[in-house]
Amino acid sequence: HEAGLCMLDPASVPEEWCVGPLPPVGASPDGMITLRDGERLVVEVKNSSPFREVPGSFIVFDRDPYDSPPAYHMPQVQLEMAATKTQSAFLAMQSATRGIRIFRIERDDEFIAAMLRRISRLYVSFVLKGKEPPMNWEVHSSEHKKLVASAVRIARNASVFGVIPQGLLPEDGSITVDANCFLQR
Repeated sequence: HEAGLCMLDPASVPEEWCVGPLPPVGASPDGMITLRDGERLVVEVKNSSPFREVPGSFIVFDRDPYDSPPAYHMPQVQLEMAATKTQSAFLAMQSATRGIRIFRIERDDEFIAAMLRRISRLYVSFVLKGKEPPMNWEVHSSEHKKLVASAVRIARNASVFGVIPQGLLPEDGSITVDANCFLQR
């Protein structure tokens, strides 16, 4: 099912997370799915472009699907689980010509709490005061480094739920991409 915008209910944030004031926080998963056992999961889909520019043209040069999901998708997926009150998510990583790998990612409340504390600090320190945050705000802080390390850990702990091996384009050269279909700079 399509999910639309799912708002985080501030009342659902446990007091022991020590999260301060929050702005309206929402997430928009690509969908929601209910398994036969009744478990609801977030569905997030990521597509990679198979096109690479070569001088004067474009070629189809697609990579294999990821063995594990990239850590940079974990904040989005974790926030989607928090906003939808779910415990797991499916992250489908689609390669246009090499198939789809579907990962199951588990909710990590420590990560969500740390992320919400950072959002609160940004909101209170800058937004409510009408100030612009400095470039790369807190990127060198120990809390930021811990959050990044946690995202890497969550991604590494993801399990492969399923693989759809067939590609969308045959690799026998029977389909070519016309370079004229791309806008020139």
